[in-house]
Amino acid sequence: MDTKACDTVTNAPPEAESPAPPPPAPKAPKTKRDFWKNLSYKRIALDFLMIAVGSLVWVLSINVFLIPNGLLSGGITGIAIIINKYTFISLPLVIFTLNIPLVLLALKELSKRFFCYTIYAISLQTVLLALTKNAPGYEGDLLLACIFGGVIAGVGSGLIIRQRGSSGGLDIIGLVIKKRFCYSVGTASLVVNCVIVSISALLFGIDIALYTIIFIASTNLAMDKIIEGLSKNYTAMIVANEPEAIRKEIFNRIHRGVTYLHGEGGFSQTEKSVIFCVVNQFELATLKEILSETDSEAIMTISETSEVLGRFRKLR
Repeated sequence: MDTKACDTVTNAPPEAESPAPPPPAPKAPKTKRDFWKNLSYKRIALDFLMIAVGSLVWVLSINVFLIPNGLLSGGITGIAIIINKYTFISLPLVIFTLNIPLVLLALKELSKRFFCYTIYAISLQTVLLALTKNAPGYEGDLLLACIFGGVIAGVGSGLIIRQRGSSGGLDIIGLVIKKRFCYSVGTASLVVNCVIVSISALLFGIDIALYTIIFIASTNLAMDKIIEGLSKNYTAMIVANEPEAIRKEIFNRIHRGVTYLHGEGGFSQTEKSVIFCVVNQFELATLKEILSETDSEAIMTISETSEVLGRFRKLR
């Protein structure tokens, strides 16, 4: 009896091991709306509205100032106008066709939001170009047509780009070149526009080529102002002997915040307080007055700042 019991215990099968945990469930595939998840419907509606306004403004510059005076613009639009003059194919159709391969390139290389906004802008501009074809045009001084047409075109393009969209053409080419080869967007635009100006000089004469340069320059200047804003900001670095007095005056007279940095004089080898402050162009003169009145021996360097993000009070 005892032997059998012992054998039974000895020959008993080992205890079963605990089962392995199940593998993690696969992540659900992203839906088509995932790239919109960080955008509210109000924001999307505002983007589409501003792109529509920008497209209308851009189209009016073409049909009111450019076409009636036989002028050219830069980029894809300039190439399309040249093709339209020699083939009599509808200008909206030429612009839309030339932008198709560029839009496909944007889908592959750039964000989906940029792609969707660009498709919307190009499609809307194609329709508006056809609808405003017979709009009353300005047929006066060519120089005025170039300047005002370029400014209006720049305003329209700037409004579209501010909403992270594009009118197609050189914007897409420039962004792709910047992403792949680290060249600036302006470099790509400059190369293509030089080609267009050269073609216009050969086909239409040197006068039209020079007017085209004026139009392109006006467009770029206005576009930069719309994208960056009319208000300029400046960063001031102040090596101060009386940092607390300067801080109080900046608070009381300019109502700006400051940041203290700690430095050391290379010659004197003494500790120095460095004040970091950002002001706009209207406050810069007051900041200089504060320095001359409070700490005349302080050293201040001023540099233009292209953009300020975060809690910075802007002009209204």
